[in-house]
Amino acid sequence: MRKIVITIAQPIVIFLIACVLGFPSVVLAQGPTFDCAKASGSIEKMVCADPELGTLDRTLSAVYSAALSKAANERPPVLKTEQRGWIKGRNDCWKADDKRACVVEAYRRRIVELQARYRLVHASSHVRYVCNGNPADEVIATYFKTDPPSLIAERGDQTSLMFLEPSASGARYVGRNESLWEHQGEITVVWGYQVPEMRCRKVQDTSTASLAGTAWELVAIQSMDDAQGTTRIAKPETFTVHFVADGHASLRIDCNRGTTTWKITPSQESSSGSLEFGLLATTRAMCPPGSQDQRVLRDLPHVRSYMLKDGNLYLSLMADGGIYEWRPAKP
Repeated sequence: MRKIVITIAQPIVIFLIACVLGFPSVVLAQGPTFDCAKASGSIEKMVCADPELGTLDRTLSAVYSAALSKAANERPPVLKTEQRGWIKGRNDCWKADDKRACVVEAYRRRIVELQARYRLVHASSHVRYVCNGNPADEVIATYFKTDPPSLIAERGDQTSLMFLEPSASGARYVGRNESLWEHQGEITVVWGYQVPEMRCRKVQDTSTASLAGTAWELVAIQSMDDAQGTTRIAKPETFTVHFVADGHASLRIDCNRGTTTWKITPSQESSSGSLEFGLLATTRAMCPPGSQDQRVLRDLPHVRSYMLKDGNLYLSLMADGGIYEWRPAKP
């Protein structure tokens, strides 16, 4: 029996990232995804010459491809432009004192950014913080078990991606100009450049709330594209969702059945807030021509918020991708 030995510098973190995403093969691939024969600049040549950096490049490529598939509904499409900007920023690491450390950090943060932003990893918790004693001044944080750990904080119409950084005590997450620090039972948030910190308190760590125990059937799909308009569902009873109190949901998607998980973070009024579905597990029957089943299957993972209005439920997709209107299901 032949004995095969594979040696890769510092492979553990990279292997875990790839396996979590379902791309373990990237770990054993040789070199980066771009053509090293056409590498220009010292940073691209460094990535070509360094096995660990090459593996990081392949891991990022797999994550980026997964993000692209989830960004199909983005209007305007920005992911490709952002990725080109990231490549330029990575190549600017030639200015750093420790060029290799700069490149490693650029890859790790970009991987985490895409994982969190496009929900390629499941959110571990959703927490609402009320700041300065004002219920209207709230910060909603969605935490992710990435490497490094991260969160996406929302305040009003602004969002901030933050990374866990070393701290003498507690957990301190830092973004571009924002930070959230929970230590010794106190929570402080800084939102903006050189602005005073806010004293905050945790209101709730919710996974289910006002939707628990409700069932709905799909009435219409509203597109943000005027040319496409609104699609009415001929038989609403064939597209249903039942929110179970334990955080699971059962689905009927025309001729198929499915299950998933769900988490919401209600706003102050509790009639609206953020909502996310987990991974969908469904049957794979072929529904009749003209069915909206494939569209619904494609869109449900992109749901980001909900609103209860006039007895109906409205689910909004990320990046203004559309709105799903549901009415209470008949008993």
